[in-house]
Parts: sequence; C-alpha cells; structure tokens
Amino acid sequence: MVAAYNPFEILNLPMIRRITQHGNHYIVLQRFNWPGIKEGFGFMATPYKDEKSGKAHAAQLSGKEGKLLNLSSDIEKITALINDPRYSLFLCTFREESWNKKMIKLYQRNMISYIKAHMPVTSNDAIVIQMDLKFGRLKASVTANGPEHEFDLYEMIK
Repeated sequence: MVAAYNPFEILNLPMIRRITQHGNHYIVLQRFNWPGIKEGFGFMATPYKDEKSGKAHAAQLSGKEGKLLNLSSDIEKITALINDPRYSLFLCTFREESWNKKMIKLYQRNMISYIKAHMPVTSNDAIVIQMDLKFGRLKASVTANGPEHEFDLYEMIK
C-alpha cells in the first residue's frame, strides 16, 4: 500500500477557536474513514454559521454517521474527542492547494484498479477524475468513454 496521505487540516483546539472567531457556531461532526485511521476513530468536522445550514448537512447523513453540534453547549464533547489520542479529527479544509494532484499521484494505481473493476473502460480510454468534498465526504467523479460515475474516494484508495 502507498503512504497514507491525508489532505485535510487537523482539527485541534486552536482551530476550534479560529472557527468560532469567524462566526461559526455549529459543526457537523461525522465519521471519516481514511487509510491509516482505524475504522470508527476518524471524524470530519464541517463548520456552519447558522443552525439551519448545519441541519441541512446533517440531514444528508445516514443514521449514526454524524450529527450537528453547537460549539458553545457541546464544546466538552468536542474537546474530549480532540484530547483522546485514539481519535483523529479533521476539518473539511485542505492543507495545500494542490492536494488533488498529490492524491492522484500517490493513489493512482488503486484508483485505476477500482475504476476498471467498477466501470467499462479499455486501456485506450482517457480517464478523468474530479475530486470534491460533498457533505463531509470526499467524492470522485470519474468519466471514461461514457457517462460520469461518482464514487466514494476512500473506497477507491483503501
């Protein structure tokens, strides 16, 4: 397996302060799977200024995938997770501008194998991969000689 590169910023207490200083009062905290992180111990946080926007995001999640938290009243829960070394928490922002190029470079073999197993492609087909974060989930939109397919990026690279 290739080195586990994670493009997301780490969520820590100084980052929580920055989030609140920018007027965000809510976060959706949801499960986040990634190579190198034990399943069930990774979380992705998406900040929101208002409860309505956070609820709209939370409504897109399945049963126990995540929930909307108030940064004032739920800060103890968030702090406990941040301070527990078993857990890895990330913010839905990227550490570097060229994260997508680095992802493709590092995980290209896994991605191509996954695409060939899940799409009708030939060796001559040009494969276009666009990555995007949707409701706290990193998705890959793949086009290769036909209609576009969307995949969970973690499933492609694990």
